[in-house]
Amino acid sequence: MDPSPRATDHPAARPRGERTRSQILDAALRTLVERGYAKTSTLAIQAEAGVTRGRLLHHYPSRDSLLMAAVDHLARTRIAEMPEQVDWPSDPAERIGPAIELGWTTFHQPYFVASMELWIAARTNEQLRNALVPTERRLGPTVRSAVASFLGDELTSRPRYPELYPLLLSSMRGVATTYLIDRRDPTTDPHLELWKSMTRTYLL
Repeated sequence: MDPSPRATDHPAARPRGERTRSQILDAALRTLVERGYAKTSTLAIQAEAGVTRGRLLHHYPSRDSLLMAAVDHLARTRIAEMPEQVDWPSDPAERIGPAIELGWTTFHQPYFVASMELWIAARTNEQLRNALVPTERRLGPTVRSAVASFLGDELTSRPRYPELYPLLLSSMRGVATTYLIDRRDPTTDPHLELWKSMTRTYLL
């Protein structure tokens, strides 16, 4: 898992303020993934980003708002790009395998690890929890839209798709958490075939 994501492909082409924000967001995510929530301070993020404290605080006045913005920004960017990475088959039934495999990869990205760090911290931090819940809810439609684009209109219009989506999402999230401590190859996970079979049962 690469702990050094980049939110922009061509940062020099962007306005300075936007470049600085992306630089800070990237640094915040890297620091959160590498050090964990407890050790991710604004000073650590500032050093990683290579910006002045005034510039960092100008864009993000608090650590938690910065961390949530970093996760949200990168997740939206990366998830939105994913459907373009696959040469999707025209046969809806043949889309299921690649769609499940691509969806599973989203749970092995730095933004998922960072999200889990925030979720665990929020359990005993009411202020963080109150801020995190609406952030996660705003991200929800992006994830739903991406999954729908993986499977395609014909499959997602099937009557049982609304039942299938939350089952896949919660199951993949649960299995993915085991990889946080047991570092193994996710492409060989036995649940992949189970998820594909379940999707065929629900949608075909």
